[in-house]
Amino acid sequence: MNGTKIIWIAGAGLAGFAVVLALTGNDSSTVQSAGRAPAVAASTDASRAVSNATSTPVAPTVSATTSAANPATPATSVETKVAAEKPPVVRAADAVDLGLDQTIHDAKVVPGNIVPKKDAKTGEMLLYADGKYEIRGLGTPESPYRVSWECLASASESYMPRLHENEIPQRIALLHGKVLEIDGYQAFPLMVSETKELIVMLNQWDGCCIGVPPTPYDAIEVKLLEPAKRGGRHAAFNFGGVRGTFRVDPYLVENWLVGLYILDGARMVEGAKPEL
Repeated sequence: MNGTKIIWIAGAGLAGFAVVLALTGNDSSTVQSAGRAPAVAASTDASRAVSNATSTPVAPTVSATTSAANPATPATSVETKVAAEKPPVVRAADAVDLGLDQTIHDAKVVPGNIVPKKDAKTGEMLLYADGKYEIRGLGTPESPYRVSWECLASASESYMPRLHENEIPQRIALLHGKVLEIDGYQAFPLMVSETKELIVMLNQWDGCCIGVPPTPYDAIEVKLLEPAKRGGRHAAFNFGGVRGTFRVDPYLVENWLVGLYILDGARMVEGAKPEL
């Protein structure tokens, strides 16, 4: 296992722990909001009061109350399921089909509303994705794609293998196999003086315990053409640009997503353009 995978797994472990805590909290809040447990408790207290006053057995009362509450459970489940359904994507007449023919692991590429648009300030043509994200460039070595970390991280809205959600948005799929340039914080494998692998991330992280550990959605595993030396401008917390061929390549461990994005044949970019 190389140094980059170790960094990935360490970050995924911390992220997984946070998810477990979040899910535990959500389960607890769901039970409380549904009101079933308080209803049974209230009925039991009322029945005990009746029992003390009249010496009447309370079992039938609790049973009746519980039976009356049970029919509401399917309705709640149906409402939750209906609320979770996503509205259909309305595509513009000039929407492009870029990326819809991509094959990415076992994921399903779902169409989005990707339309060409001219920047009013610079005159540059760009792709405006789903009414929110700007994708600049042509995806070529001469004009690499430039996207925001927010756009890359948005894959988490529909691609979560452990929850059996396997949809990759078109705005992500169209980047696959194209040349991409992006700026970010760079983390190198620990205890090495030079390396051809690193991670470029949205957030600052030292590879151990300082900063915010990356998730598979806001970090890219970078494979350099030429070794980079640590120290100087390649020190911890270095911020800079990289350019290479972008791949959407899910890396799963026991159905947990550990890595998602790779940049192959990459080079460090001096004076990389900031995110627009």
